[in-house]
This record gives sequence, structure tokens and C-alpha cells, in this order.
Amino acid sequence: MKDPTYQKVAYGIVMAIAVIIVHFLNVRIYPLHPILSFVMAILIIYAGITAVKKSGKFEQTISRMRYNLLNMIVVFVLFIAYFTIAAS
Repeated sequence: MKDPTYQKVAYGIVMAIAVIIVHFLNVRIYPLHPILSFVMAILIIYAGITAVKKSGKFEQTISRMRYNLLNMIVVFVLFIAYFTIAAS
């Protein structure tokens, strides 16, 4: 496996943000059709990954422990945000 970089962590953050935005729209704004939700998530992810690739700030390699810790934090925040949106 290649060395972990901040770019890989940023990809995970982009995907988490897409899930949170689509879930927020479904719950709080307007219940969307599942296919429309899926397409919207894909478009948000595509735009985010394109922005991350264009930026050269994320090419720095990081240790495996920091990589796993950052991914764990992203998953934890995604979990909390998802159920906080649904609970209210």
C-alpha cells in the first residue's frame, strides 16, 4: 500500500461532507427521491475531489498512526452529525 497522505484523508472528508449534506437536505429541507439523492452525492463528491486534486497542499505524507487517527475522527464526526440531524 502506498504511503498515506493528507490527500487521502481529504477524500474521506469530502465523502463525509457529501453524506451529511444530502442527509440534511432529505431530513430538514425536502425528502428527495433516492436516485436524486445518489446523483447529488456523486456530484458533491466529484466537485470536492476535483478541488482537492487541484490543490497541492495535500501531497504531504503522514504517519500511519496519524492517518488512522484522522480517519477515526472523520467517521466519529460523520456518525454524530448523521444522528444529530435525524434526531431533531
